[in-house]
Amino acid sequence: MTSARPASQLPDPTHFWVRWRPRLWRVPEEDRAWVDLGAGRLGEVGGENETIGAERPGGAPPLILEGPPLDDLLYLPPVPLELAPDREALARLHLAHGTPVLLQVLTGEPAADLPGATLIWDPLAVLLEGDLGRLAPIPAAAAVVWPLLPGVTDDPHLWEEGCKRLATAGVSCVQALAPRLDPSDRRRLVDRVGEGSFDALFHGESPSERAFARVAHRHGLSPFLPRPLPRPPLHGIENRRIAGDLALSAELWLRLDRPAGQGQSLYAAARQADRTPYDLTALARESNLGVLGWLDPVGRNLVEEVAAGGESSLLRELLAEYVE
Repeated sequence: MTSARPASQLPDPTHFWVRWRPRLWRVPEEDRAWVDLGAGRLGEVGGENETIGAERPGGAPPLILEGPPLDDLLYLPPVPLELAPDREALARLHLAHGTPVLLQVLTGEPAADLPGATLIWDPLAVLLEGDLGRLAPIPAAAAVVWPLLPGVTDDPHLWEEGCKRLATAGVSCVQALAPRLDPSDRRRLVDRVGEGSFDALFHGESPSERAFARVAHRHGLSPFLPRPLPRPPLHGIENRRIAGDLALSAELWLRLDRPAGQGQSLYAAARQADRTPYDLTALARESNLGVLGWLDPVGRNLVEEVAAGGESSLLRELLAEYVE
């Protein structure tokens, strides 16, 4: 393996809270379709030496160990099957430092034994084949991403049957993702599922993530992945939790077409909460949140509720409206 510092991005609920992602990574073989959770698009596929990133060296996924421990979510995408042990070893190294790790597993792969990691099952290949029976091996309490592709995986009857099967299997969360598709992605999908999908893939509307969330909710499934948090010896865990509630509230506010200014203000507060050196829980306990000029009254009320050990009434209200 080689060493490389990962690339960073702003964490948000739409992109599964990914903060860190590999710059170079060996991708699965051609027949193993997947979605890139951090980028919100179809994942790369290729042969023995294909990687994501500007360079294309062979070999295993790069080690990501330079510098201090990563204090936010590290995303480890799928790899060729023979590199699964290397990826699990990499995950264990980061988990031991307290770094939260998101490991993406394609349906049919063996479940990794990684206590503390967040595992997300990606059933895209199964959905393209139309074989919902292969959803059954997904473990209880797992999280699942449901890729929404026009004319392919957007049939409400498919959603109902899929969510029913996943709920029966004990899955806790199914989050929809309508990936961005460029022309080459659409052509690749047409080649995979047939020319009958051409018009929908090239000219159809993007499926509604909210409509899918309503179906998931009816089956007792959470429509959003809870933010994976750091663990000791890392610090700032409660700030991450508060920032996550601010960000999810902001995302829901905007999806519900409420006034954009307040939604953007909540997102800005989430960014500040993620990087502030202040202990937000301590400030709230001492009634000193007023020193933070980036917190407006709506955001301040949310921080006070969460810092007190409760849940945000605003977030609860927004979620209820989103899935009603």
